[in-house]
Amino acid sequence: MPFRFRLLAVTVLALSACSWLPFHHKEAAPQPTTSAPAAPVHQALMRTLVGDVRYTLPQAVPSDAVLIVTLADVSRLDVAARTVAEERIQPVGASPVDFMLSYDPADLRDGVDFAINVRLQQGDKLLAINDTRTSVLGRSGENGPVSITLKAVP
Repeated sequence: MPFRFRLLAVTVLALSACSWLPFHHKEAAPQPTTSAPAAPVHQALMRTLVGDVRYTLPQAVPSDAVLIVTLADVSRLDVAARTVAEERIQPVGASPVDFMLSYDPADLRDGVDFAINVRLQQGDKLLAINDTRTSVLGRSGENGPVSITLKAVP
């Protein structure tokens, strides 16, 4: 009986330690597995950044439009931004549109700036884009949830 009590106490303590996580950094839900090999340990440590995208367009959003939300390393001006995470939302639906970017915290280096970039496009045609920088995570950004407003492209 004492062993069961100790095991129960350790389990309760371990589970209660998880409650410190902020609401905007949710652990990614484990994906159901079939006969695939076990996922690497680092996949269980994925984090999620949540937010919404708001837009007003002069016309209705086409049914084949795609909303692309990316988390990018924007700390270096001399090279293209490195994409850390991306979510494609289709069909887009009415504004605001919620997004959830899952990322590996190991991809976030110290002293680096990260930003959310959003674009609404139909095929290769750009319909709307965020025209202001939305810094997140890293040294100069917020941890979420974030709200981003898109501007229509003429």
